[in-house]
Amino acid sequence: MTRALVTKELRETWAYAALALALSLAFVCRQTGFWSRFLLWTLDWVPGLAEQAVLPFVQIGFGAYLGLIGFVLAMTLGFQQSCWESRQALYLLHLPVRRRTYFLAKLGAGIALLMASMSLPILLYAGWAAWPRTHPAPFEWSMIGPALRLWLLMPLIYLGAFASGIRPARWIGSRLFPLLAVVVPAVFVYNASWLVGLTMLGLLSAAFTCEILVEASTRDF
Repeated sequence: MTRALVTKELRETWAYAALALALSLAFVCRQTGFWSRFLLWTLDWVPGLAEQAVLPFVQIGFGAYLGLIGFVLAMTLGFQQSCWESRQALYLLHLPVRRRTYFLAKLGAGIALLMASMSLPILLYAGWAAWPRTHPAPFEWSMIGPALRLWLLMPLIYLGAFASGIRPARWIGSRLFPLLAVVVPAVFVYNASWLVGLTMLGLLSAAFTCEILVEASTRDF
C-alpha cells in the first residue's frame, strides 16, 4: 500500500520537477558553453541566461537561479500535495492505511523528487568545473558550498508550504504562516556554520514534520 501511495505521488508531481529540471539544465548548458542555436533562440531573453559566468559557482548567478527554481518547485510541490488535492484525500483517507503512513508517504515522495531533480544540475556543473581544461578559471570543491546550502534548504521550504496547505485556516495570512515562518530560520541556517546549520535544519525539519502529522491526524477532512 505504501509503495502504491508513493507511486501515485510521483506520478502526479513528476511534471513539475521535470519542468524545473529542464530550466536548471538549460542554465547549466549556458554556463558550460553547451548552448545550441535552439536554446539561444528560445531562452536567451531569460534574465540570468544572457551571460556566461567566468568563475563557476562563485558568481551569484548560479546560486540565485538555482535557489529561485528550487524554492518555487518546493512551494509548488508542497501546495499541490496538500491543499490542491483535498477532494482526492477524502477517498484516500478511508483506505486501510493509517493517516500518519499516508502523509509520510506524501512527504517522502515530495522531498525525494525535489532533492533528486535539483541535485542533478549541481552535480553536472560541478563535474564540468572540476574536469581539466574545460575553463580557464581555478576550481575548488569548496566553491559549491553556497549552492549546496541552498539545496539543503529546499526540503524546509517544502515542509513550510505543505504545512500551509494542510492548515484549515481561512484567512490567507494565518494559513500561510508556516511558510512565512521558515524564512528567518532559513536565512540563519544558510549563513551559519555547517555544524550549527545542519543541526538547526534537522530540528526545524523534524518540527515541521511533526506539526504536519499532528494536523493530519486531528483535522476533520
